[in-house]
Parts: sequence; structure tokens; C-alpha cells
Amino acid sequence: MEVLLELAKNLLPLLAFIGVGYFFKRRFRVNPSVISTPLVFALIPVLVVYNVSEADTSKIVLIPILAFLVSLAMNLPALLAKKTIAKQEDINLLKSSFTFFNVLFFGLPVVSALFGREASSVLICVYLGTAVYGDIIGFFQVAKTKLSTKDALKEILKVPFIYIFIAAIIIKIWGVKIPEEAAPIMDALAWVVSSLGMMIVGVHLSDVDLKNVPIPYFGKLLGFRTLSAILLSLLIIGGEYLIWENLETDDYLILVLLPFLPVASNISLFASFLETEEERFSLLVFLSIILSFVLVPAVAQFFPS
Repeated sequence: MEVLLELAKNLLPLLAFIGVGYFFKRRFRVNPSVISTPLVFALIPVLVVYNVSEADTSKIVLIPILAFLVSLAMNLPALLAKKTIAKQEDINLLKSSFTFFNVLFFGLPVVSALFGREASSVLICVYLGTAVYGDIIGFFQVAKTKLSTKDALKEILKVPFIYIFIAAIIIKIWGVKIPEEAAPIMDALAWVVSSLGMMIVGVHLSDVDLKNVPIPYFGKLLGFRTLSAILLSLLIIGGEYLIWENLETDDYLILVLLPFLPVASNISLFASFLETEEERFSLLVFLSIILSFVLVPAVAQFFPS
């Protein structure tokens, strides 16, 4: 019961920020870039660099690789879904919705509630792995639908995450230590990042016709995505655990949460880039968040206290 209360305390305010974003877009016609630009170019880079500097070196190598492999493997169920239950969807957006998890915005408050603030550095390692796939390979796949290979590669070079990743690794190699006094500031920053991330979902959701939502269809699609992610995570993460067991128990438990995290809100941005199905995929992101609000606490009940 204590776990549920702690999760509720951390997660319910985030749900409220979806409503805030929805209201601001409806009332003031707020452009999503007003929120996403400071997130992508200022707040997230600071958070990533700080947590990478705090993380154990061995974890920076292994955890991102495991998370990347899970994201990469999720292309297989996406292709299967396209042939069966999601024939009408754009294949690139479908791949993105299966492979890119909302690790940062949704995962930070969850991990803080379950494992404490110090576990944020482990979650950032998970984020690095999923973002290398989603923000680079996934973005390239989407860009290729409208651009030549050369132009798509040029677009990738504009992705801030590449430079954040390089800067974080360089700082870690140099052994730069960030003063302990920065910890409370980073805690507050993590909360702001999660809140703004949920606001973006609300902004995109404001254009969705909620009266005609095909709940059974989205239920099947998200159910298939979740079950596929659980199976592939067991094979990849469980395989590493059984063969090498190079991580600590809490690290494995944080990785276990990956299949239960929502679809990343970046999918709405990808849909805007393609100029297709923005409303549909914004709705998919929102419904996956609702599903995660149910699944994550249920799974957390089985974690050791």
C-alpha cells in the first residue's frame, strides 16, 4: 500500500499537467514549440549531463546497450502489427510508437518514488539507450519518408540529443564532478521536465476528437505493444542477467519497468513532420499514459521493498 501511495503522489500531479496543456492550447492556442524548445535545448541536456556524471561507468556502457536492443527489437512486433491489427497506420509512425518509450517524462517520477532520487542516474542510462534509437535511427526512418537519404542525414545532425550524448560522455571521461549542492536543483529540474513533458501531451491532445475514440482498436494495439515489449525485454535483459549478471538488483528492476512505460510523446512530433495522423498518434500517446498509470503500480507491487 505504501508503494501505491508513493506512486500516486508522484504520478497524479503529472496527469493534471496533461489537463493544463489541454487548457492552454484550447484557451490561448499555445504552440507546442513554446514548451518543447526549452525542454529539448536547455532542460533535458542539463539533466542528462548531470545524471551521466553521477552514474557508475560500467552502467553507462551496459544499460544503454540493453535498452537500445529492446527498442531495436520492437520493430519486429511493429511489422507484425502492420500486417494484422494496424493495416491502416503509417509503418514509420507505427514503428516509432512501438520502439520509443517515454522513459524521461514518465519514468523519472516513477523511479524516484520506487528507488529514491539517486536512482535517476540509472534511468538516464536507460533513456540514453532508447533515445539513441528513437531520436536518431527512428527519426531517420521518419525523415526518409519525405527526404532523400542525404537530406535525412542532414536533419539528424540537427537533433540536439546527439550533442547532449557526446557532451555527457566527454564530461564523464574527464571525471568532472558536479558539486553536491546541485542535487536539490536537479531534483526540481527533473520535476519540471516531467511536468512540461506531460503538458506537451495535453497540447497535442486538444486537437483530438475524444467523442469518436476507437477504444477497442487502441486497446488491442497497446496490449500487443505491451506484451511484445515484456517478451522481448525478458529475452534481452533476462538473458544478460542469466549469463553475466553484471548489474545490481535495482538496475534490473528499473529495466524491468521499460515495457510498461508509455509511448514517447515524440511520436506526435514525428506525425507533424509527416503531416499525417497527428491527432490519432497523439491519442495513442495519451491512452498509453493512462495504461501505464495502471500497469506500473501493479508491477511495482511485486518489487522487493
